[in-house]
Amino acid sequence: MKLAGKTDVGRVRRENQDDFRAGELPGGAAWALVCDGMGGARGGREASHGACDVIERCFQDQYGRCAPGGEEQFLTQALENANHAIFQKSAREEALAGMGTTVVCALVRDGRAHICYAGDSRAYLFHAGRLHQLTHDHSYVQELVDCGTITAEEAEHHPQKNIITRALGVDYRLGPDCTSVVVVRGDMLLLCTDGLTNALPAAKIERLMAQTPFYDLPDRLIEAANDAGGQDNITAVLLEAEPAEVQHG
Repeated sequence: MKLAGKTDVGRVRRENQDDFRAGELPGGAAWALVCDGMGGARGGREASHGACDVIERCFQDQYGRCAPGGEEQFLTQALENANHAIFQKSAREEALAGMGTTVVCALVRDGRAHICYAGDSRAYLFHAGRLHQLTHDHSYVQELVDCGTITAEEAEHHPQKNIITRALGVDYRLGPDCTSVVVVRGDMLLLCTDGLTNALPAAKIERLMAQTPFYDLPDRLIEAANDAGGQDNITAVLLEAEPAEVQHG
C-alpha cells in the first residue's frame, strides 16, 4: 500500500482541530484515520487528538487478533473505545464538556477496504478514473435530503449544514456505520474532513486525483480547498492499492 496525508488549518480558522493517522500492517495491509473535532477551541483539539490516539493504540495492540471476516467488528470496537474515552474525559473536565469529533477509519487488506465512521468526514473510492462516495453523512442536512425535503444541490449551501447527528464523545452509545468495497491495483481511497468536501465539488476532487501524482495529492487537494476560500480546517489522507492487495470477493 502507498500512504500519503496532510492536514492544514485553512485560511480562516485560527487553529487546526483536525487530526489523522495512517500506517502499514503485516501482510501488505494498511489503515488510515481522519477526525474533525468540535466543542470549542480546546475541546475540539482534545477530542480529535484523543480519538486518534485511542484508535491508533487499538491497531498497535489488538490488530493481531483481527481474524479474516472480523474487520467490521474490530473497527467498530476501536471506534467505541475512542467514544468511551472521549465521553468520560468530557464528563470529568468541565472545560471539555460537550466535546466530540467526527471519525472515518479504513482498514485495507486482502483486496477489500473496510470503512467505519460517524459524522460527516468522508471516505471515497477512486476507481477507473471515477470518484465514488463510500460513506453517508450523519448530519441534519443529509437527513433532509434522505426524506426528500431538500435536494442534494440545496444541501450544498444549506445554513445548517454543520449540524452533525452522530459523533464520537457526545453520548456513551455510538453506533457507527460500516461499509466495505473491493479494491484492485491502482484504486485509491480518500479519507477527508468537510473542510475539503465543502470547498471542492466532487468533480474537482475527481479531476485532481486523475491528474496528480499520488504523493503530491494531499498538497494539491489542500491548495485547491484553500484557493476556494479555506473556510475550515482541511485534511486529506490517501491510500493506493498495489498488486499484492488484489483479491475479488
